[in-house]
This record gives sequence, C-alpha cells and structure tokens, in this order.
Amino acid sequence: MANTYAANFGDVVKHSVLCEVVVRERPPRYLESHGGRLVYDLAGLTPGPGGVWDFLEVASDDDDLNRSIYAELIRRDAGTRHNPGKYPGSIALAAERLPAESDVLAFELVPASATELAEGLAAMGRSATVEVADGLTGVCERARPGDLVLLDPFHVHVRGEAFSSVEAFAMLATRGVSTMLWYAIYDPSEPDEWIADSIPSPVPRGWSARLVGDATEGGLAGCGFLTAHLCSESEAAAGAIIEALARALSPVRRGLRVE
Repeated sequence: MANTYAANFGDVVKHSVLCEVVVRERPPRYLESHGGRLVYDLAGLTPGPGGVWDFLEVASDDDDLNRSIYAELIRRDAGTRHNPGKYPGSIALAAERLPAESDVLAFELVPASATELAEGLAAMGRSATVEVADGLTGVCERARPGDLVLLDPFHVHVRGEAFSSVEAFAMLATRGVSTMLWYAIYDPSEPDEWIADSIPSPVPRGWSARLVGDATEGGLAGCGFLTAHLCSESEAAAGAIIEALARALSPVRRGLRVE
C-alpha cells in the first residue's frame, strides 16, 4: 500500500539503518514485502517531529549523521522545508546502493504503485520484478539464503493472506535468510514481550533495537528492529546509526532513547 506517512520519523529511522545494511551486505537479490512507491512528493507530505526536515537540520551538526549514506542520498532531491522536492522510498534507496548486478523483487497491493515501481526501477537500469500480491506470502515463498529481505508493515501483528510480519520473520530467519523487520511503536508504554512470545526460541536473531520517546508525536512513539543473519559489520553500523539518531533527534522528540 502506498505510504501516506513517507518521510516521517519512522521512515528516517528505517531508511537510515537500511542504507547502512545494504552497502555492507551486498546481496545478489533484495526483497521487500510492502513496496509502496519509488519516490514521494514532499510538497504533499507533513513529515512531523523527527522527520526528514528535522533530520537534515541536525545532520549538518552531527558528524555521524552527516556522513551517513542516508544523508548523502536524500540531500540530492529533498530540497528544503520551504522548497520541498522528492523523497525516495526504501526500494529507491536500496536500489541506489545495491551492486549493479543485484536483482530487486518487490510486492505491492496497489496496481498503480506497482507499475510506478517497475517503471522507475527500469529507468534506473535495475533488474527488478514487482508483483501485485500479498508481500508476506511472497517473500516467504520466494526468499532464499543469500537474499536480503525487508519487512516493514504498518502493524506488525496484522496478518496478510497467510502470515503476520512476525511469523514471516521467524520463518525466514529459520531458513537462514538475511532479514530485517522494522515495526512501529504507537504507545511509549507498549510492551515488547510479544517478541519472545511470538518468535520460537530456536530462531536465530541478531541485532535488535527499539528507538522510542516519551510521547506519541506525528503518529508514532518510536520504532524497532529485529534482524537475522546480518554480517557483524552491518550490525555494528545499524547500532551506531540508531545511537546517533537518538542523540541528534532528542531535542524534537522528548525522551528519545535506545532500548
């Protein structure tokens, strides 16, 4: 489904981590469960506290964020608050930094968005397949070891045709697929026991983090990650960028911290 909350705090966090992981994993194939659009018009969006405009302002004074891959990519077309440009979706960001020979496989339920994705990736010279289908079922059926999968649902526990995102993560991790699950935190007091309750203990998990504040701002209190089978360099880079975001964005998101 097309993301009407593009460029908000959740996207900044998700995409900052994704960019660092993609350049270190260099997978031969990249899969996304919820494709969305390739590019968003920032003039029609309100990113809110900790969104892309706040990120660009704080990044100029923070060495870690200033030299991040995400900052490099979004600066090219984002423009400014007063003269907004374009914001790349996760597939566009990944496609910019995947090896030239890597393939992209994305799933999207909205046909118009799927068409835009396919045409945009072709224009970038990227080998890609975009399917109009339930993405959780699609990635579970198609992903194999060596791939990199991003699961980024609006609601982590909502089931698709056959699986929830948590169930898809567990299935992919069990099969040895490098997987990132991003999830939204809508309430700062929201517990995280569901992670241990929903994912079988034998499932190998790697780096995980929750970046959460004291209040719901712009629709989210925070967001989190579960990952499996990432290389140690990816895990270290993901942890470093999350710490930098917590430090730099705390003035605009009260109590922002890494858990």
